Parts: sequence; C-alpha cells; structure tokens
Amino acid sequence: MKQDKDLVFLATCQNEDLRTLCDFLIYNKKGELRMSEQLSNSDAFLRHYPERMNLMATELSEELRKYGSNTIKTLYHHGEADSYETIVRRVCRKMDVDVSDGDSVPMMERQLMTEVCEQFTSQLSDDELHQIADEAGIAHKNLKRQALVYALMTTVRHNAMLLTRIVYYVITRLAEILLGRGITMIGLGTVGRYIGVATGPIGWALLAGWTISDIASPAYRVMIPAVMMIATMRIRQTALLTQKI
Repeated sequence: MKQDKDLVFLATCQNEDLRTLCDFLIYNKKGELRMSEQLSNSDAFLRHYPERMNLMATELSEELRKYGSNTIKTLYHHGEADSYETIVRRVCRKMDVDVSDGDSVPMMERQLMTEVCEQFTSQLSDDELHQIADEAGIAHKNLKRQALVYALMTTVRHNAMLLTRIVYYVITRLAEILLGRGITMIGLGTVGRYIGVATGPIGWALLAGWTISDIASPAYRVMIPAVMMIATMRIRQTALLTQKI
C-alpha cells in the first residue's frame, strides 16, 4: 500500500496519542479486540505496542485506511485502499460538517473539530464559559451567554492554541467514554481545570449532537473517533510549530 501523504506526520506524534489512535482502531467499548481489525497480529504491533508507537505509524495508517475502505463500503479492496482524504470527507459529511470538494485534509479536520468544540462549548455552565473566556483573554463582563459562546467560537477559529486545548479536552473525554481511560494532555494550559463536566458522564450528544447508538454502521463508530484523534494531533502539532516560530 502506498504511503498516504496526509498521514506521514503520525511518525512524529506523541506516543500516548498514537496509542489512543491505535486503541480506537482495534478495541471495542468492552475492551475486546474488534473482529475486523488486523493490526494486533502484525509484527509491528507485537514489537512496539504500547511504548514505541511511532515505530508502527505506517501500520496504523494502513489499518485506518483499510478499515475505512472495507467496512464502511462493505467491500474488500484487494488493491489500494481509500485515501485518508476520502475517509475524512466521508466522516465530515456523516456528521453534517460543511466541506467542499476542494478543501484540503487539514481544512476539513479543522472544520470538523471546530464544530465539535462549538457543540461542546455550548453545553458548559456560565462559570465554565467565563473561566475559559478569561483564559482566552475575552472581555465578557457585559456579554450574555449566547454572545459569549459566539465570542469564544470566533476566537477558537483564529486561535490555534485555544482550539487545541479545547479539542484535547474533548478527545480525552472521548477516550474515557470509548476506552475507559483518558489521555495525557501535555503542555495544554489550564483549560482542563476549568471544565467541571469532567466529573460527570459526557455522552456523544454533548460532543457532536449524536450518540453512538445513532450510528448504524459499526465502521463509523471506529472512523469518527479515529479521524477526530488524528485531527487533534495535527491541530496540536501545527499550533506548537507555529508557537515556536
């Protein structure tokens, strides 16, 4: 299988992030291996999981593309699997995210996660909104709730680090729901301390307006969190690179 240009960056991502992506691909909510997964039997998995995940980045990429092609379409491609770009566009449309044929993968991923953040942010309490606004440097004393949410989302669309912090908080809650564990948010500031919903059950409805039971195809239960995880890693990496420049 040809290497996908949009997934090459996985080899430079943090180990914990890659492990979470891998777990989304191979384990179901009960912690059992998925019947359709092929990654856990690979030499790379047996050698490198869970502590040297960057050394199996290529295998992660291939598993995601094969799973996204075979299971969603219910066809087995003996040749080249669908590109990651095709899978991202399919996921965005499944989640009613407005994307165009000419949009790049980073553009689609960012739009996807921005809309997820908007759904997430709209569910926060007034105190939580005010605290995140303080973190973002938004004057909110005279803003009503709807205006504050709008102001936050406007800032998120132009502030990569704030988007990264909220996105990472969302994805760690997602990992807790699907994998029974969170992920480490290294160097992501104080947003996590501000969001009190961490102590309560967060369903898919809060994250993106739908629940796991709403997704008829098992493949989307894998592809949606997998794409969200990859989008999170790319957004974070881009934000950190920009910050260093």
